[in-house]
Formats: sequence, C-alpha cells, structure tokens
Amino acid sequence: MCIRHPKNTRLGERLADGCAHEAHHTSWSRRQFMKGLGMVAAGASVSLSGTPVQAFGGSSLLSKLARLGTNRVLVLVQLNGGNDGLNTLVPINNDIYYNARPGIAIPSNTTLPLTNDLGFHPSLASLEPIFGDGDMAIVQGVGYPDPNLSHFRSTDVWLTGDESGAAVGTGWSGRHLDVAHPEFGESPPSTPLAVQIGNTSPLLLQGPISNMGMSLFSVDLFDRIAETGKFYDEENIPNSIQGDEITFMRKVANNSFRYASSIQDASESGSNDVEYPNNSSLATHLAIVAQLIKGGLGTSIYHVSIGGFDTHANQTTRHANLLKYIADAVSAFRADITATGMEEEVLVMTFSEFGRRVSQNGSAGTDHGTAAPMFLFGAGVNGGMYGAQPSLSDLDNASNMKFSTDFRTVYSSILLDWFGLDPADVTQIFGSDFPHLSLITSPTGVNVEEPSIPSTITLNQNYPNPFNPVTTISFALQKSLPVTLDVYDVSGRLVSQLIDSIIPSGQHDIHFDARQLPSGLYIYRLRADGQTLSKSMTLLR
Repeated sequence: MCIRHPKNTRLGERLADGCAHEAHHTSWSRRQFMKGLGMVAAGASVSLSGTPVQAFGGSSLLSKLARLGTNRVLVLVQLNGGNDGLNTLVPINNDIYYNARPGIAIPSNTTLPLTNDLGFHPSLASLEPIFGDGDMAIVQGVGYPDPNLSHFRSTDVWLTGDESGAAVGTGWSGRHLDVAHPEFGESPPSTPLAVQIGNTSPLLLQGPISNMGMSLFSVDLFDRIAETGKFYDEENIPNSIQGDEITFMRKVANNSFRYASSIQDASESGSNDVEYPNNSSLATHLAIVAQLIKGGLGTSIYHVSIGGFDTHANQTTRHANLLKYIADAVSAFRADITATGMEEEVLVMTFSEFGRRVSQNGSAGTDHGTAAPMFLFGAGVNGGMYGAQPSLSDLDNASNMKFSTDFRTVYSSILLDWFGLDPADVTQIFGSDFPHLSLITSPTGVNVEEPSIPSTITLNQNYPNPFNPVTTISFALQKSLPVTLDVYDVSGRLVSQLIDSIIPSGQHDIHFDARQLPSGLYIYRLRADGQTLSKSMTLLR
C-alpha cells in the first residue's frame, strides 16, 4: 500500500512518497524478514524531508542516561571513508609534510592559523570563529592500538569501542540490550532514547538482538498508529514456525511505531530558525536533528553521517568540498540551537574510522592511514587543543603515524562529564579504564539528588598549555594534608611523581619539566583527603 504524502508546513517541503512493505516469503529467516519489511535498527523509522529517521529502542547506556534525567544531547557526526587529518589540521611548519605531498599539501599561507605550527584547511573557515570563542575542542592524533585499515573492520572498532574483535556485532552502547530491556517486545519505552538519521544501520546502538524497527514514509500512517497503537494484524497468522516469525516481527513493528508518533510530534512542534546550506545531506540531517531537539523529543544521542572521505584519487577538490560541507552544516546547526537558547545542552562530536597516509599516492590522493583529529563543538566544551600532532618521522612498521590518544579516552570522558555516568558503568561499557580528558567545562554529577561533599582541594589547569618543555601545575588546600601529585601518559603509565608528602594549606605552584618526554597528551592527578582530581595537558615539541 503506497500513500501520497501531504504537505509538511514545518519543513517547508513535500515528504517523499513511500510504502510499508509486507513480507510474502514465510520461509525467510528473521533477519531476512526484517529486511523485507524495511526493518532497521532498534526502533521506528520515518521520513522527514525525504530523509529516513531511525529511532533506537534501548541499550544499557541509554537506560542509564534516561535515569540520570539530564537534558544534555550528544550529536555524533561520522565522516565515512577515513578523513585525511593532515590536510584537515595542517602542520604548516613541517617540511616532511610538504615533501611527502608535493601535489596535494595545503599551502601554509592559505591555512587559518590555530597555533604556531597548525592551521585549519581553508574550507573550515566557518569553524574558525567557533574555535576562537572557545566553543570547539580539537583532539589530535586519535586512534587505537594495532589499527586495522579496512573500512568495515575499523568502523566496527569505532562503533563497538573494542579493537580485539570480542564485541563484533554489538555497539558500545548496546551490549547489554537483553539484560537492560528484557521487556522491550512487550512494553517498549514511549519515546526514543537515540536517533540515527540517514540510510545506514549503524553498529553504534546495536545490541545482541536483531534490529527492531521499520521504515515508514507516510504521515497518514502516523495518524492511524496514534489512534490504534498498531498497524500490523497480530492475529489470523498461521500456527507454524514461519507464522511465529511473522508474529514476532509484527509485534516488534507495532510496538516500535510508538516512536514514529513521538518523532512526528516533535517534528511538528520544532522548527528551524536559521537557513541551512543546501550543498550537502549533512546539513539536511542536522536541520532535522535541530528540529527534533527543539520540538522536545527528549532523545539523548543523535547519529548522522557524511560519506566521500575515501580520497584515493584527485583528493584536493573533493576533500576541500567535504570539509566545507561539515563546517557550514555545523555552523548552521549551532546557530539554530543557539537561537532557542539550548546551546548549553547540545554537544557535537565528529569521528572517522581512520586517517590517511603521510605520503600522497600516484593518483593525487592518499591511501588508508591512521591517527586523525576529532572535533567537539558546544557552549559546554572546554575549548582548545588536546593531544599531540602525530610525528611524521617516527612512524610505525607500516609507515603510518602513531596515535597519541585512544578514541575511547574521548568516549569515556564524554560519558563521564557530559552525561554524568558512574565511572564503574563506563568501565563496564569499554571493558577497561582510559585516561580522562577535561573536555567539558561543567561536568554533570552522577548522583544529582545526593548532597554535594565540600571539597578541601582544588586543582587548576596547568599554564601554559600546550607547553614546551616546562609548565606550572597549581592546586590549593584548605588544610594541611598528605598529597600525591602524579603525571601519567595516555596509556596510563606513571611518568613522574611530583609530590608524595604532607603539604600545608594554601595555594601551591609546581613546575613540571618534561624535556625528557616525547610530545603527547599527559594526565596529572592530585590525590588528597580521600579525593582525586585530574586534568590533561599537552606537550608540543
């Protein structure tokens, strides 16, 4: 049954035509049957501006987020194909870079200077004022141990949060779906907890159960579902194994349609207050995300993507266009969110499955490589540079750059400080502890209802930061206390113990000389009076 779409005055354009498809081959497996129905991952899928919008039903992470009661939203922007970090964040004074890329290097006089040694690609001009205002953080040299340069496998690593292969098939936020939501089939939540916009079915929120959702492209069907709560007949089905499969999928589809209603309500309540560029699907997707956020959907995580970053040939123009799409779309999205006064509640984070090689290839492009930057945007971001730009001379055995920051360090820091998850929950999600980055200006507490414990210690950000090779770490004590002040590298290895003694009350400045250490991200941790505080600092040679 196909239904012509009515005019959606909120979006200002006609929705695409669509159909709800019934399966006719009862011998299909459950997964095949879902594909035949247009089933997608864990929720319902609708169309806004002709774009599929997929709502995710549940995971242990999302359940915990819901219980925290936070209004904060994380928008993940995936750069599919492997973004070239060196031409995104250009090492403007590095002769190795320019010698290795005689045809595709970005001339230093065209970049937008960020530090004495780094500059933005000129296509990122829309991001320069955001960085200057302190609302953008750049984490350099992000990767993981023993990198895999397959698009599919490395994407899986980033989405599962596990490079060992043990978690293949489940996302880092959906590993405990069965345990956290055993009642999902019978009593699903009334609103989606996460939303993915686009045509792909990401592993990010996939649990051990097959995908639960359905593509839907008709506003008329929303009305029917809102009135009846069902679309498919769960009765009058043959009593057979094949019939059981159909019954199961129809029940899941009927339940998940509740999310379609929630998404439709939010789309009608929200609107865009700025004009988005019409040069990319990313801008369209972010416009829909802003509309749903401002419409009060109450979703914690959104996931959008933009492809085309696999620049093996003729990279210069292609990559410049892609970076402009990102910069312009993110800038419009931030202006839209700010117009409603919600800028403190929304965080945007980019990621890509890997970077590119140092040297250009014979086709005026770059091949699959490693270590690349991640960007974070938001009024709640502790702006600046984190981590170290990878060395172009000290390469691994495959002649690729060595990463300086594990991507799970970024993930775990966001879960801890943006969403306020308990450290034990974060450790369970990733299977290990990772260093903490102070990416968020005002971390959310875990137990918001419990009275706060007055702190007797204060740890300040080191200055200067980045530094080379000496910086000052300052802290304050309200009373005399036994104090330990340690410095760790990103792998968690202790590289220096600055204090291990009783320190009197007052303000204290400790000079840290790192001339014997390589460039990179370091964590300094203060422990006193049963409390532990830590911050990150960057050594740039």
